[in-house]
Amino acid sequence: MVGTTLREIRHHIEQLASDDGSYYVVCARSGERPVPVAGQRFATRTDAADAARATEQYRAALRRYDPQLPYYDPVACQERPADADGDADTKTDEATHGSARAGPKTQAQPSASGTQGSRDDPLISFCHDVSGAVFESLSVREHEDAERAIMETYMAAAEATSDRNTLCLVLLEAMASELEAHLSATERTEVLQAAAANLSPVEPADDPVDESLAFLDSLSLVREYGVTRDSADATGDIWTVSLRGYAIECGEQRFPTLPIGIDILRRSATTTAALGVTDVTALGDGDWQFVLTSDTEATGGLVCTREAEQ
Repeated sequence: MVGTTLREIRHHIEQLASDDGSYYVVCARSGERPVPVAGQRFATRTDAADAARATEQYRAALRRYDPQLPYYDPVACQERPADADGDADTKTDEATHGSARAGPKTQAQPSASGTQGSRDDPLISFCHDVSGAVFESLSVREHEDAERAIMETYMAAAEATSDRNTLCLVLLEAMASELEAHLSATERTEVLQAAAANLSPVEPADDPVDESLAFLDSLSLVREYGVTRDSADATGDIWTVSLRGYAIECGEQRFPTLPIGIDILRRSATTTAALGVTDVTALGDGDWQFVLTSDTEATGGLVCTREAEQ
């Protein structure tokens, strides 16, 4: 045991990491690099194996909040030299034969939905990564009331929902709703920015809004989108966004923007970028139009927002 909280376990993994290490942790079944070791490198096989054990512990802790969180079989792998024969993505002997595993080889544990050993749909994986990052951010900031409210809302909905895709979207909707109800605007911004920093790192994009919407479209979180960008003066940039077929349920003209906001932030030059949502219009049936601005005077709305009053 390296700690009991998500923060302690992540800190332990960060201490093991090395900027120029040749080892990394990957799921032996799916090839994915799960949170919290996605993007991390390690100098030795021992450190990578230690990080793999910590990854199992971290994800077990997350299941206290999200019982549907996917199971992974983390192993330590060594990056092949660029001039090595064969496919550069082929696992090393250590990974293939299990000598660098976090523990003894076992059968993949079934998820709460009853599936076993299958690779998760990208939308499901993204939703769980987002929810895990948000729960970690809440835990560090001791927002226990918000955590409890999210779980109560989610568990109530889960009793009536069996489809995994629907259930992971329900969790994000519950998060957005309860964060809006229990946290101040400043607290919501802090939680979202910290959660964005906890997600798997990506290269900063020249246009983080367009890049994020293209990614969310590829996951089928939105069916279709349109975006135009206007470079304003010193106040910042302005994006006019239209979405069609947003997959998360929106009731009473309420627009849960949580997954959109967190992904835009992680693709920005800094996850603490000042961004805000304004001029929200509900077009019906999961269709929305809104304006997103980098004007520091208009921050907010990246967790949940509502249609602008007419």
